Amino acid sequence: MKATISLSIISLALLTLSCDDRNTAHLAPEYLYDAGNQRVIKSIINNKRGTIAVLYGNDPALQSASGSLSKPDIGAQYTLVTWKQKPMPQWYGTHMNGEIYSIETVKVVQGNNSEPTFDYDFETGKSFKPGDRQPEKSQRVSFITGQRAAIFP
Repeated sequence: MKATISLSIISLALLTLSCDDRNTAHLAPEYLYDAGNQRVIKSIINNKRGTIAVLYGNDPALQSASGSLSKPDIGAQYTLVTWKQKPMPQWYGTHMNGEIYSIETVKVVQGNNSEPTFDYDFETGKSFKPGDRQPEKSQRVSFITGQRAAIFP
């Protein structure tokens, strides 16, 4: 009887002391982006430039990117977040997002006539180098608003 109780106490002690959460994964907040109420439209990987980008948009932007609208509707808002790639520690030969390289936003607003106009903003991130050139506005607006949505199940 004493042996059973002793064995139970030792087992319980070992079980309690062996539990440790030091190996839990932690997200790196410097690599995350909070898109607020926008949803993912598409992801873009450019291995040549070593970047990973995610295009976010509100509902009108998502409708336009899904092909239900021929051109972006007034009120559409797009956000293209680009990260530099970095090697994934546990997976040889794969990459993940590193520090944010740039954040580009496009808002479709009512112009003077009935045609929409585009408000474009370019914000640099930590991995944007001083010698890097900022992209040309009209090309980037066309690129961002011309993206088609990924097909989600």
